[in-house]
Amino acid sequence: MTEKANDKIAAIFEATLALISEQGLHATPMSQIAARAKIGMGTIYHYFPSKEELINALFLEYKVRLLRFITANYAPGAPVRESFKTLLRNMLAYYAENPAELNFLEQCENSPIITEDTKREGMRSAGVLSELFCRAKSENLIKDISFDILGALLSGAIIALAKLCLSGAVGLDSPELDLSLEAMWDMLKR
Repeated sequence: MTEKANDKIAAIFEATLALISEQGLHATPMSQIAARAKIGMGTIYHYFPSKEELINALFLEYKVRLLRFITANYAPGAPVRESFKTLLRNMLAYYAENPAELNFLEQCENSPIITEDTKREGMRSAGVLSELFCRAKSENLIKDISFDILGALLSGAIIALAKLCLSGAVGLDSPELDLSLEAMWDMLKR
């Protein structure tokens, strides 16, 4: 893809993220995205044949960015508990730096717009997390529940904590945050 095409896609993504953050997933028409991105409607449809395809592409883009960020300082050989807390702390830091992405991902997580193929692709990029949970299970450190349930339990807690951080109620360097991460580990451990 050319640099010009990449710039147009980046503008479309940026406009879509901003509008969905402001108005919500279902209240954001393609015409507003085109106007915000300062491109024609035909250009959007050239890259994304439908709003659903645009949302799925954007969802995957931000899932990959999130996972790249949270695993940047991940050490696969570190103890499971330490790795778990590192990944969760990184996720909180990412959401604190990217509140619009948090809002977008949260809206999309259970939306019927996100296809099963997109969800599977998103999970493939989460290999480090599933490997960590598999390791924790094989070492008999956490309860024997499915990866989906583990993800749901942690996702809800992380999103709520991220919102507390964004509101200023809890700081990223707060001792309370450390206790919260410990409580999440306690929720999963045997």
